[in-house]
Amino acid sequence: MNLQLTDDQLMLRDTAERLFRTEASADRVRAAEHTHGIDEALWKQIVDLGFHAVRVKEERGGLDMPLLDVALIAEAQGRCVAPIPYCEAIAANRLLGLLDSDQAREWSEKTLAGELVSIVPSPIAGDPVLVPWAATARAALALDGNRVVLVEGLAGPAPKNLAGAGHRLCQLSGDNAEGQMTVLASGERAAQLFRASIAEWQLLNAAALSGLARQGLKLAADYACEREQFGRLIGGYQGIAHPLADALAAVEGSQLLVWQAIWSIARQNTDAAATVAMAHWWAARSAARACATALHTFGGYGVSLEYDIQLYYRRAKAWALLAGDTQSMLDQVGERLWAGAATSLPDVGEMPLDFSLGDSAREMAEEVRAFFETHLTDELRARAHHSVDGYDEGFSRQLCAAGLRYPHWPREYGGREATPFEMAALNEVFEDYGWERITGPVTNQVAFSLMEFARPEVKEEVLGRFGRGDALACLGFSEPSSGSDIYAAKTRAVRDGDDWIINGQKIFTTAGNLASYIYLLTRTNPDVPKHKGLTIFIVPMDLPGIEIQPVYTLQDERTNITYLENVRVPDKYRLGDVDGGLAVMLKTMEMEHGGADQYRLNFYSMLANAVDWAQRTTRGGQCVIDNADSRRRLAEVAVHHEVAKVLCYRSLWASYHKVPNRSHFGPASKLFTTESYLQGAHALMDLAAPWSLFEDRHGAGHIELGYRQAIGTTIYGGTSEIMRSLVAEHGLGLPKSRS
Repeated sequence: MNLQLTDDQLMLRDTAERLFRTEASADRVRAAEHTHGIDEALWKQIVDLGFHAVRVKEERGGLDMPLLDVALIAEAQGRCVAPIPYCEAIAANRLLGLLDSDQAREWSEKTLAGELVSIVPSPIAGDPVLVPWAATARAALALDGNRVVLVEGLAGPAPKNLAGAGHRLCQLSGDNAEGQMTVLASGERAAQLFRASIAEWQLLNAAALSGLARQGLKLAADYACEREQFGRLIGGYQGIAHPLADALAAVEGSQLLVWQAIWSIARQNTDAAATVAMAHWWAARSAARACATALHTFGGYGVSLEYDIQLYYRRAKAWALLAGDTQSMLDQVGERLWAGAATSLPDVGEMPLDFSLGDSAREMAEEVRAFFETHLTDELRARAHHSVDGYDEGFSRQLCAAGLRYPHWPREYGGREATPFEMAALNEVFEDYGWERITGPVTNQVAFSLMEFARPEVKEEVLGRFGRGDALACLGFSEPSSGSDIYAAKTRAVRDGDDWIINGQKIFTTAGNLASYIYLLTRTNPDVPKHKGLTIFIVPMDLPGIEIQPVYTLQDERTNITYLENVRVPDKYRLGDVDGGLAVMLKTMEMEHGGADQYRLNFYSMLANAVDWAQRTTRGGQCVIDNADSRRRLAEVAVHHEVAKVLCYRSLWASYHKVPNRSHFGPASKLFTTESYLQGAHALMDLAAPWSLFEDRHGAGHIELGYRQAIGTTIYGGTSEIMRSLVAEHGLGLPKSRS
C-alpha cells in the first residue's frame, strides 16, 4: 500500500495552489459572476502554462499527464472556487485529441491555442440538456446516439443560476435544435471514447468538489477559532465542532475515493467503473453537506453575500448537478456491480499510489485460509461465534504454534514482524470463517504495552504465555461512574511495601471470564489533576480478591464487571512509572483508536450477506437484486462502506509509515466507519424486511445481527462523540470541545 504522492506531484499541486490563491481571489470570483462565471485573465494564464492541455496526447501537442496529477490541479481549483471551466475543458480537449477526423484535429488545434470547448455530460435526447459554459464557449461536444458531435452557436445570455456561471439549457435535437452541429466521429469506438471522457470528467468534477468542500470547512474552522459566544470560542462547543468533524471525515474520504477510483482503472479492477460512479456521487453528497455545515457555523453572517462561505455553499451543489440528478450515480453503481452494466473508462496513465494491501498480505491471507481449511473441524465451525463465546483454547494454541495468532509481534518475542497490511488480510480471513476477533486483538494490545513498559521477568512470564496461547488478557479501563472519561478512574492502588493494595471495580472487561491477566488502570495519587495520578498494572486474574460477574449485551455477547477487593499485587507487575500511567495509556489508546478496520469487516459482512440475500430472494415475482430501487439502496450502503475502507486503509498506512499530521486519521476512520455501519444497518433492515427480523448467521439474518452489533461499535473503543472531538481538535485545529 502506498498513499504518498510523489515529489513531482506535490510540486505540481503547490504550483496550482499558488496560482489559484493569487489569481482566483474571492473578489475575482465575485466579479466573474458578471461575466458568465469566467475570469478571462485567469483562463489566459491557464493556457499560457499549458494547464488546459495536460491530458492531450503528446503527439497532438499536449502533455499527456496522468489523470491523478490533473485531479490534483482540479482539487486546487476547487479550493479557490476558481472561475474557469477547468474540468469541462480538460475532458473536451482530451477527447478532441483522441478522435481521428480532420474536423477533430482542427478543433484540437484551436483548443490548444486557447479556444474554449465544453462538454455535455448528459447524452442528447428529446428534452433540453444542460450545456456547461454554453454562454461563453466557442463550442460544445456531445453524444448523439453513437455520434460524437460538436455544436457551435450556443453562446448568448445565460439565465441567472446557482453557480453564477454561463450554463444554459439547450435543445440539441429535433426541429427546434439550437446551434450548428458537426459530426466529428461515429460508431461504437467514438461512443466509447466519449463515455470514457465523461468518466474522466466525473472524476475531475469529484476532485474539484472535494477541494471545494475542504476549503469550506477550513473557512468555518478559522471562524470558529476567532468567534466568541457566551464567553467562549464557538469552536469549543460540541454543537459546532462535532458536525464539522463529521463533515471532515466525509470530505477526506471523498478525496481518497477519487484517488482509489483512478487506481482501480489503472489496475483494471473489475469494480473500477462502479468506483467511478461511487466517487462522483459521494463527492456531490459530501461537499454539499459539508458546505451547509460550514455556512451554518457562521450563523447569520454565513448567508451574507459579504462572506465567502456562500460562494462555496452555492457551488458545492451547482458543480455537482451539471450532469443532472446525482442519484443517477447510485443507479450506475448498482447496475455496474450487480446488473452486468459496463462503460468505457479512460487511460489514466501512470499511477504511483496503491490502495491494495500488497502481495505479502495476499500471501498471508492464503496461508491463513489454508490453515482454517485444515484445522477448523466441523465441530469448531458449528460453535464459531463473533463474540468471546467463540474462543477455543485448543485452536488458539494451534494458531500460535503456526505463527498466525500474533504474527506482527517482533521476532524477539516469537513473531514474524508482519505488517499492518498483512494483519488486515489475516483478519479478513478470520471474518470470512466467522471466527472471533476479540480475544486476540485485546491480548495483542496489552502485549505491545508490555513489550515497551514491563520488567524483563514479567515480559518473560506474561508474553511467553500469550505467545503460546496459554493465556489471554482483558482491559480494565472503564468504570461504572466514569465511562468514556477513563482518566477519572477511581479504582485505588495504595503502596504497601513491595506490593500494592487495589480496590475498585471495572466494567466492560470483555474476555475477563477467560483472561489470565487484566490490564488495569488505577489511581495512585488523588491529590493531583486526574490525568497525572494514574498508574497501570498487569494484574494476574487468579489473585485473591478478584470477582467477575457477567454482563450480557444485545449484540449476543458477554462482557463483564470486575470487582477488586484488597487485591495484593507485587510491584513487579507495574507498567511504567508510578503516576506515569498517562504515557502508558497513550500508547494503548493509539492502537485502540486506530483499529477501525475491525469494525469495517463487520460492516462488510453485513453488506455482503445483504447482497447475497437480494440475489437469492424474490419479492413480487421479481428477484430483489433485479429491482432498480433495491439496487440503489444497496448501492448507497456500498458507497459508505467503500469510503470507510479507504479511511481505514489510510489510517493503517499512515500509522505504519509514521506520516506527519496523522493524529486524526484513526479517530476519523473509527467515527465514519461505525456511524456508517449503524446507518447501513438501519437501511438494510428496512430493505430486507420482514426477513431481516429473524436471527440467522447468513443472508438477511446477518443484517439482523449487524443491526444489533452496529450500535455497540459507536461506543466501544471510544464513543463517536469522543472521536468527533479528536477529529475537530487535530484535523481542524478547533479548541477542545467538552460541552
